[in-house]
Amino acid sequence: MEIYLEDFHPVRKFLYKAASLGLYPTIVGAIGFAFIGAPVNIQVLIRRSLPLELRKHMLMMMSYEGWLVTLFCAAVFCAIWGGAGSHATVRFVTRKHKDVVTENDRLKEESESKSINCYKLFSNYLYSYAQRFNLGAKERVSLYKLDMEMFSCIGRFSENELFKYKPSRLYPKDQGCIAKAWETGTSEDTSAPDPEDDLVAWAQYNIDKFNFTAEQIKNIKMRSRAFRGIRLNNSENITVAVLVFESLEQNGLPLAKISRFFKQHEVKNLVNLIESLKQHIPSLEGARSEGF
Repeated sequence: MEIYLEDFHPVRKFLYKAASLGLYPTIVGAIGFAFIGAPVNIQVLIRRSLPLELRKHMLMMMSYEGWLVTLFCAAVFCAIWGGAGSHATVRFVTRKHKDVVTENDRLKEESESKSINCYKLFSNYLYSYAQRFNLGAKERVSLYKLDMEMFSCIGRFSENELFKYKPSRLYPKDQGCIAKAWETGTSEDTSAPDPEDDLVAWAQYNIDKFNFTAEQIKNIKMRSRAFRGIRLNNSENITVAVLVFESLEQNGLPLAKISRFFKQHEVKNLVNLIESLKQHIPSLEGARSEGF
């Protein structure tokens, strides 16, 4: 109630505060009517429960009938105060609640209209890489942003619909091609066995080479044999993200072409894009700062 009355005129604020206290006069009014409607012998017992000196003093001020009339008027006043005050308070709070809900909906719509789908934006940006390097349905390019010691996928593209899904999980810094690129700046591997010929050998290779667990290997949908990871550092030489190209084929990636293309200028372009949209990218750090 207080928050709704902050900007009100002092008189209106006082009246609404008085109305919000309607419970108390309602109780007083009920007690008054209960006494007036009680049998005479009950009224006598109640009167005699009062100290003798107080009863004498009250009778000197006014007769017993006068006190009954005064009590009746006070009870009527309290009943009106309680009923009208409660009604006014409910109407006021209901109206303010509707205003808050309406404002919240307006702000939500405004926020949604101005929000940026960063995953879609980065995925479209990665599409240009897929076109430049002629990546087909057996290849994929993904962008991973460092977020509280974990990597989250903020963009991904593949011509194959099975491989372009947005992953919900986070990726540890010590596993996979992402980890190798994060550690050394670049990572390249084309030595994995063919999973079509020997799935067990392919799984064991990734466990030994990239520090995966057997359970994690089972959940990998794209069984890649070729990787190229590139660490993306900002102007302060701080790692911002890792870009990973992968293919189902050993010779599926134009590794030399990719290496020549990603020089300082292109890395800077991608890093600037990521940092300019930093506030719009969902993150664990942002969620923690909001109390989650």
